[in-house]
Amino acid sequence: PTHFLAMPPYKPLFIGASDNLVACPVSQRGMDAFDASLASRSAEKQMLREAPPAELAEKLLHHFSAFQVKAKAVHEQVESMRITVDTAYVQDMLLDYASGIASEISKARDKLRKSGGNMTDSAQDDQLSFCLAVIELITETMLNPSAVAPGLLRWYSRHYLEGEEDVSDWFREALDSVDDVMEKDSAFWANVCRLALADYKAEVQELLKGVAHQDPHIREFCDFLSNIPSMRQMEQAGATAVEFRQVIAEMQAEAKQLQVPESHPLHELVCVYSGCSQAAFEANKDITWKFSRTWIEDFVFTHAWIFPDLRRSELGELLQAVTRRRQDDRVDQVDLAFMAALTSNVPRLLELLSSMPENFPQFFLVHLVDLLYYAGRLPVSSETPDGQLPIRDKHLMAYAEDLCRGKPLLWGYALNYLRAGGSTATGHFLETMADKYCASAVEDEQLLWKALNLLEELEMSELGRQHCWRRARLLRNSGDFLGALSWACWAVVGISPRKDMEQIAERGAADISEFCDEMGEHDMTALLAALAPANLEESFDDCPSPALLAALAPPAAPRPLPTLPASARLYFYIQYAHCHALQHARRPVASWAPVLVKLLSHGFAPANVQLYVLKEELATALDEDPCPFEAEEVLALMKIANVATLQSSTKCSNKELQDLHHSLGMCLSRAILQGSGRFGTGSVGGSPLLMA
Repeated sequence: PTHFLAMPPYKPLFIGASDNLVACPVSQRGMDAFDASLASRSAEKQMLREAPPAELAEKLLHHFSAFQVKAKAVHEQVESMRITVDTAYVQDMLLDYASGIASEISKARDKLRKSGGNMTDSAQDDQLSFCLAVIELITETMLNPSAVAPGLLRWYSRHYLEGEEDVSDWFREALDSVDDVMEKDSAFWANVCRLALADYKAEVQELLKGVAHQDPHIREFCDFLSNIPSMRQMEQAGATAVEFRQVIAEMQAEAKQLQVPESHPLHELVCVYSGCSQAAFEANKDITWKFSRTWIEDFVFTHAWIFPDLRRSELGELLQAVTRRRQDDRVDQVDLAFMAALTSNVPRLLELLSSMPENFPQFFLVHLVDLLYYAGRLPVSSETPDGQLPIRDKHLMAYAEDLCRGKPLLWGYALNYLRAGGSTATGHFLETMADKYCASAVEDEQLLWKALNLLEELEMSELGRQHCWRRARLLRNSGDFLGALSWACWAVVGISPRKDMEQIAERGAADISEFCDEMGEHDMTALLAALAPANLEESFDDCPSPALLAALAPPAAPRPLPTLPASARLYFYIQYAHCHALQHARRPVASWAPVLVKLLSHGFAPANVQLYVLKEELATALDEDPCPFEAEEVLALMKIANVATLQSSTKCSNKELQDLHHSLGMCLSRAILQGSGRFGTGSVGGSPLLMA
């Protein structure tokens, strides 16, 4: 997924859909019950928490991250320009966010159903269905500024009728009863009334047209239906709440003018469109009472056809009235959650959802809470007065924990959620999880680059450097010295520090020097092979060469190394590798040996390496005739041999020392007799490595 800039904590200026559309602070009152519920989850329910499917987690993260970036942009614009928030714009943002989350859950459920499945898949199907139902219900009751009734009808139809094939059954049973349509107790009219209550106007019209020839009242009613829109049509046309109420009032008035006798079988269908009084409703003489089968069906149908002008704030009273007259209905925890959503009782809703992790997993809760937070339904402070974590941050941390139960790829997703938190605790948790994420990715180069890119966005460059070094040591221990050096160099110069640049560069150069010495002590031959030049004709003055600089960039690096660390030791080993390669290729001694003398004279190498070079590289050169060295150079080698012998941790035998000093003495004699001047000598020029 695409990663985004880290977001500092801030107070959002968003509001949700309400009757007056006034932004107002949301108090902490009422959230205590949720806190207690979250803290008291049983061990059995905790075991149900696990990482979500990777594909779904990735898609949900995309919507989450994209919304955070948009939210930050709106906030910065409002703060910088001192303007009021564009309510319509942020409502569209919230609706798009909710729609995106719902769409991904729906796609995951559809994919699960297509795969066939077993009992586990069936449980996951139920889980996704519950989540989808809640988030779409929240959208209709708390986010959508349009009229509630059409949205609730559409929601109920999708989650209760279409899945159970009720609509198709009603239509088929009505068709089977067309022969006795004029009988009052005909099954035709009961099924047509149910279709009408569910706002399937087209199906009602189709059925009535088939029997209209039998009765003038039916023909008149067909004309009535052709002149009114369905609620679904009004919603699709974008009717406002005011326009919806006006159309419904006109429809009911027109339906009441139809002269249909009470004894006529069409009468009940007319009552659907004409509505009824509150007294009739309270006496259970309304049409919805007769045909609704559950409390939710009764609530949705009553709101749509009897009290369509109720405001969101009045839905609680309607729910109380419905539950009073349906006391025999069986109501479970999910039903209670739906009731809380219908009445916008967010504390109660979150309490219930959190108590059912088997139905509402953390990957759903974290996005729902985030949505409610930006909709102005949750407290906006980053720290609560009593020092407790705010609700949103609790869920961000809980979901991050769940993600870290999965593969390392999901750990990176966890960081994207934690970065959106506003409390100190989420910041500390982010650092801890970032460290664990990178540690898990050290052995996988591709994953490590993803981790480093994310750390760069999070401005955690120091942590990135630490894990580059871990990768370097891992490769060194496996014998990949070039790979080890490349990651070590990236740790020092590839990751740009946000502050203390000089101090970090100085410390990094020292670390590189120590790292090179460790590799040389472990296997000097492998180190020299790793740093060997691609072209032996390269000049010693060109250090590092473009080819070596490119070779020392880690594979798949997002950019080339700007330079190498300013380490004298690294410079020595690079030049030494060049000399070693020339010697191995049997190039003239004078083309490389004097260069080694100058490198040793400058003190770029530790004592044990100086002795190694004298014995392994220069011993044969000392016996060359004519002498490839100047007398001053041989004298310098004598001094180096004496000092290195005293300082080196690697001890030489007396015979080795006698042979070395004898060779040096004879070489000095030839150099003096030969005089100054030689052919094919190399030089050690200045290097950018030492210019810092």
